[in-house]
Amino acid sequence: MRRGAVNEPMLTVRQVAELLRVHENWVYDQAAAGKLPSYKIGGTRRFRPDEVDGWIAQHRDASAPRVVVHRPRPVKHRSARPTRAAQPRLFEDGPAAA
Repeated sequence: MRRGAVNEPMLTVRQVAELLRVHENWVYDQAAAGKLPSYKIGGTRRFRPDEVDGWIAQHRDASAPRVVVHRPRPVKHRSARPTRAAQPRLFEDGPAAA
């Protein structure tokens, strides 16, 4: 291990997310699953820069990077409901007077 690596400040989830250009939730998920090396310190996730660099190098050699395209969900329109005037009426002039 490099001697300078111990003195390097650890990275936060936000810094790793910016470095990898992914969402912070993805970083949390990968770290919690043990796929991305991290340390839980005082209730927060921290990452050693040299370990993140090694992880990047390992995954850079993998098959072509996946591109995930997020498409907006289609907007559901209300069905065209007939207006009250177009609905069939039971009584043309209203109910018969008693």
